[in-house]
Amino acid sequence: METLRCVVVGSVPVTGDVAGVQFRSTGSACGLEAAALLWEADALAVDLQALGADEVRRLATRYPHVPLVAVSPQDCVVEAVRAGAAGVVVAPADGHVLAEEVRRVVAHHRHVREAARRQVLQPLLRLRELVPSDGNPETVLRRLAEIARVTVGADRAAAVTLCPEAAELAVGLAERRGAHTAEGFWTVVPGSLASVPPGAEADDSRAATVALVSGGRPVGALTVVRHPHREPFGPAERELLDVLGIVGSLPLVQLDLLHQLRQGNRRLTEALAYACELHEASLRGHSERLASYAVAVGRRLGLSEAQLADLRVAGMLHDVGKIGISDTILLKPGPLTPEEYETVKRHTVMGAEILSAAGFGEDVVRWVLHHHERWDGRGYPMGLAGEEIPLGARILAVADAYEVMTTGRSYRAAVLPGQALEELRRQRGAQFDPQVVDAFAEALSSGEVAAEAGWSAGEGWR
Repeated sequence: METLRCVVVGSVPVTGDVAGVQFRSTGSACGLEAAALLWEADALAVDLQALGADEVRRLATRYPHVPLVAVSPQDCVVEAVRAGAAGVVVAPADGHVLAEEVRRVVAHHRHVREAARRQVLQPLLRLRELVPSDGNPETVLRRLAEIARVTVGADRAAAVTLCPEAAELAVGLAERRGAHTAEGFWTVVPGSLASVPPGAEADDSRAATVALVSGGRPVGALTVVRHPHREPFGPAERELLDVLGIVGSLPLVQLDLLHQLRQGNRRLTEALAYACELHEASLRGHSERLASYAVAVGRRLGLSEAQLADLRVAGMLHDVGKIGISDTILLKPGPLTPEEYETVKRHTVMGAEILSAAGFGEDVVRWVLHHHERWDGRGYPMGLAGEEIPLGARILAVADAYEVMTTGRSYRAAVLPGQALEELRRQRGAQFDPQVVDAFAEALSSGEVAAEAGWSAGEGWR
């Protein structure tokens, strides 16, 4: 059983160790501070009649972290509770009864304090889950504003940061409306952010703003507002807001890092795609067009946004392995010899190896590896058939064939879009997945896939 420490103030005749509680007496409230603080007391026991209700109230207010037990006559119990006593023992005090009450109020006080701590920390812990997989600042700012509103008991809160895509301010708003919360999001140029929420102009004690700071650098701001008829924000609430200013900046920094990482990945993808197209002027833009075709088909087939993003990358880099193949073979105007064709077929494996070594996702690597497989199993590099071929690779195969046919190559003249579509349909169920061909035709007729055949560039159907 844990031993508790209790300072007895007044004339209550209890000292020493009683039922696991160590009592230490002090004659008046004047000696309390040294005894309670230096001794690290777990509770105070006060004589209500000796000190008076006002002094008991002062002690309860001054030491809210230490629960107070009042020893009181029967007719003054209510007065003791109103004065701030967490527990009451009817005088005259019995040591064991007082010890039992001390243990009860200490346990209750710790439970309440722990519950309050969890209540305060819960919104802060939710900040860890704020950054969405798509890196959208809207979700982060709206939820950050709501966490701030709930944490400090505000009626309205707004989180502001610089939008990474442009020199604009991104604003997330959370507002209490009855039992519900209304959320909003918008972007504004900094010069137009002139208005403040209602009530803030009249009394700034009901409005508080804290900078969202990371590494000494401000990344945004957090503002909370209460209606004029409510109590102003107190010191504890402003301290909580300061904590939110430190912790709340973390998801914004993560967003910025995620944005920078994606920009870096995008530049790497574009650089590799450009390198693939350097050896022939007619290839310029092939990978980008193929990627747009593939994404249009993937969206029609119900791929997720994350899968569509990977499909775009795979489309841009589907022929990166051709970097390792001689231009003499790639640009040969006539038919390839069997040996030359075997060399060209290696580009899918080399591409997958390059992308895997560069840290691209598993789907991107698999789709590039298998984008020359055939529905009937006669493709390469593994001779997969039907649905053994990953869906992303089946989509790339159709998009690649259409792009090559409509733009032409040094070894193949371009054909009209209608002729290319007819060829895809002719190979439906043989070279290509029937479902993908149908989705491509639907996307083409709806305008989702550009049908112009006169664009420059394209990459080999080989």
